[in-house]
Amino acid sequence: MLKLFIFVAVVGYVGAISSVLGGIPVPGRRVPILRLFENYAASCRPIRKRDFRMDQLAEIMQSLNAEEVAQKLYNAIFFAMVDIQIERIMGKWYRVVDSKNIHKDDCAVFYFESLGKNEFTSTFTSTQYVLKNDDVVSYVGFGRMMGPDPGEVLISTGHPEDPCPFFPVMVGGVNSQGQYEFMILSTPVKYPTMVLTRDQNVYNKKYKGQVQQLLEKHGFVSPVAALNTRLHFVNTTMCARKSSYYDRPF
Repeated sequence: MLKLFIFVAVVGYVGAISSVLGGIPVPGRRVPILRLFENYAASCRPIRKRDFRMDQLAEIMQSLNAEEVAQKLYNAIFFAMVDIQIERIMGKWYRVVDSKNIHKDDCAVFYFESLGKNEFTSTFTSTQYVLKNDDVVSYVGFGRMMGPDPGEVLISTGHPEDPCPFFPVMVGGVNSQGQYEFMILSTPVKYPTMVLTRDQNVYNKKYKGQVQQLLEKHGFVSPVAALNTRLHFVNTTMCARKSSYYDRPF
């Protein structure tokens, strides 16, 4: 029943985007870079208060040379992204890096579960469990892929502090189950940013140093210093001790 409800919500949401923008991109075709960001902006839910992220996005959309700005932004975000194989992101993930100033909770675990896919499109659920004041809280969102190119996968977490979806901006490694071993999620303004991993021990041994260097090099660690946007690196050992759901199998 939950899957059916979310699937209906996704279909309605995509329909709303279509009415705003005059139709979503045809799956399988490369679309203009600016159009990707227009689709992204249309996927943000309305919020009542002023928000730096929304203001920056609006500024990009309204720029006189919007296409040029969008192209530079696209290159800066998707610096290492290739066509994503959506089935490889399904399953359980641990959050090991986060923008703590946005997400004031701890020990997040994500589950992504497919609702359906074809060659170029996909929909899936996103369920997140976190510790908030030592209580377990869950958030339900959804993801969708509208084409094979970087920027055409959007993940809405359902978190109250995430009015806009995340892009996968980098994935790496493949485990014995054929799943990506880590994934960097971010937004057009590089804030907030999260790093998810399948196995904290594998991540620490094989990828942690590489990922931290990439985040630093490409401006994700502290994209806007004046706003205290610096990334937080999670103490996963503490999470394993405090959280009953942390090591629960999917």
